[in-house]
Amino acid sequence: MRIATVGKGGAGKTTIAGTLARILAKKENKILAIDGDPNPNLALTLGISREKANNINFIPHTVMKLEEDDYGEKVLKMSLSENDLFEKYGTKGPDNIDLIVMGHPADGTAGSGWMCASHRAVRGLIVELTGYCKHTITDMEAGLEHLKRGTAKNVDMMIIVVEPYYRSLEAGMRTFKLAKELNIKHLYVASNKFTNEADENAIKEFCDKYTMPIISNVPYDSNLIEAERNEKAPYDYNIEAPSIKAINKIADWISTH
Repeated sequence: MRIATVGKGGAGKTTIAGTLARILAKKENKILAIDGDPNPNLALTLGISREKANNINFIPHTVMKLEEDDYGEKVLKMSLSENDLFEKYGTKGPDNIDLIVMGHPADGTAGSGWMCASHRAVRGLIVELTGYCKHTITDMEAGLEHLKRGTAKNVDMMIIVVEPYYRSLEAGMRTFKLAKELNIKHLYVASNKFTNEADENAIKEFCDKYTMPIISNVPYDSNLIEAERNEKAPYDYNIEAPSIKAINKIADWISTH
C-alpha cells in the first residue's frame, strides 16, 4: 500500500510516519520510507543516527524524466535502475527500512528556484517503486503544495494529522477536500496531541461535521519529548508509550487492508 502522511507544520505528521514505518517493519513487512519534505526530518524519527542522517545523499529531481509511451502520452520514468537508485541515494534504517530523501531546489541553495521538479520526482517515485516493497510511507511537505501539484495523487491512503485547535482543524479540512478531488481511496484523520476529553471531543465534532473519518486518536505524550531530547526514535525510546500504542492501531488497519 502507498501511504502518505500530511498536515500543518508541527502537527506531528513526521513522528507518525516514522513510527508507523517502524511498527509495520516489525511485522516483517518490507518498508520504503520517502521523505518528501524539503526540510527533511524523517531519518531521525525512524531511528537513523544524526551523523548518518547528515550524510544522506538527496535524490536529484533528474532521477525522473518525461518520456513518451507507446501511445504518445508523456509519462514519468526513472532515469536510472532501481539498484542504482538505492546504491547512490538509499539509506538503511532500523528493521531493514529503506529511506530515500527528496532533493533541494535545482542548485541546492536558498533562493535558487522552485520545487516543482522535486515534487514531480516524488510523485514519479511513489509509482515506480510500488513493486519494491509491501508498503511505501511518504512524509509529505507541510501544507497543501503537494496536493496542488498532484504529488500525492498516486497514493492509496492519506493520513491527515490534526491537532485540537481551530487552525489545524481548518487546514485538515482543506486538505481533506483537495485529497477527495484526487480520488485517493483511503482518506483518514489522525487526531494528535489531545490532552483531555474536551480536546478529543472537539476534534470528533469537527470531523463529524465534515464527514472526515478518524483512524486513531494519538494523545499528547511526554515520551516523544524525552525521545527527542535523547536523540532517539519514539519507537526506540518507549515502545509502551501511549502515542506508540495509538499509532499501532493505524498499523493494524493497514495490515488488514
